[in-house]
Amino acid sequence: MTSTLLTLSAFPEPDVFYKDYWNKKPFVVRNGVPSSILNDLITADELAGLSLEDDIRSRIVQTAGWVCEYGPFKENKFSTLGERNWSLLVQDVEKNHPKTKTIIEFFNFSPCWLMDDVMVSYSTPGGGVGPHLDSYHVFLVQGAGKRRWKIGCDRLSNGKYINGIDLKVLAEDFSGNEIEMNFGDVLYVPPYFAHAGVTMEESLTYSIGFLGPSISELLTDYGHFIEEKNVLNKRYDGEDLNYASAGEEMSMEEVENFRGSLKDILDNKFFELWLRSYFKNDD
Repeated sequence: MTSTLLTLSAFPEPDVFYKDYWNKKPFVVRNGVPSSILNDLITADELAGLSLEDDIRSRIVQTAGWVCEYGPFKENKFSTLGERNWSLLVQDVEKNHPKTKTIIEFFNFSPCWLMDDVMVSYSTPGGGVGPHLDSYHVFLVQGAGKRRWKIGCDRLSNGKYINGIDLKVLAEDFSGNEIEMNFGDVLYVPPYFAHAGVTMEESLTYSIGFLGPSISELLTDYGHFIEEKNVLNKRYDGEDLNYASAGEEMSMEEVENFRGSLKDILDNKFFELWLRSYFKNDD
C-alpha cells in the first residue's frame, strides 16, 4: 500500500514527530524556515569559495553521464561548466561558515546529537544528483530558487544502481509523489526512501543530515577509549580454562566467558561516560 506525501503548515509537535514520522514517513513543511534565518546562511559565491580550499570536502555533479568530480577546485572550473545541468555540493558547511550553523537550532526537536553535518548544494537548472537512497535522516531546506522533488512512497530495500559511474544513482524508476519546493520549504526524508531532486531555477539547498554510527564504529571507538583511559582493559589470561578447551577447539563454556567479559565492560559506568562523549558535538 502506498502513501501520499503529507504537506504540513508547521512542524509536528515533538511527540507526534517521533511517533508518526521519524523513521516512518516523509513530509513537507511549507515556509518551515523563516527568511530571517535563511538570509544569513552561506551564499552561492561563498560556497564556491569554500570548494577551492584543500581541507573542504566538495564535489561537482554533472547530470550528463552522471560525472562526479571531487575538490578542491580551481577558480576557473565554474566558468567551464555552462549554465545548466550541474551541481556543487559542499560538506560540513556549519563548521566553516559560522552563520550557517544557526540553522541547526531550528531543528532542536530532532536528535541533534546524531547530526552528521550541514551539506549545502548550489544547483543550476536541470541539475541534481539523480534518484538515490540515503542511509541517514535528512531535512532538505530550500533556499533561493526552486526544485522539484520526487519522494518514494515506502522504503526501498533492494535498490539497483547504474554501473560504471562514481555515484549511486538508482537504475530503475520508483513510485512516489512529486512536489515543488520554494524558498523556506522543508522536506524530511527518512532513511532508504528513494528521492530525486531536479532544479527548476538556480538554487541553494541546505541539507541537515542525521547519521547513526555502525556497530563496528562504536566498538572500535570504545576500545580506543578504554585503552587510553587504562580502564576495563584487562588482558585475557585463561583463568577459567579447563580440559574441554585443550587442543585446537575452544569449549562453549569459554566462548561464554569471553562473551561475559565483553558484557561486563558494556555494563560498566564507563560505557555511559564514553557514549555521551562520543556523541557530544564539540564544534
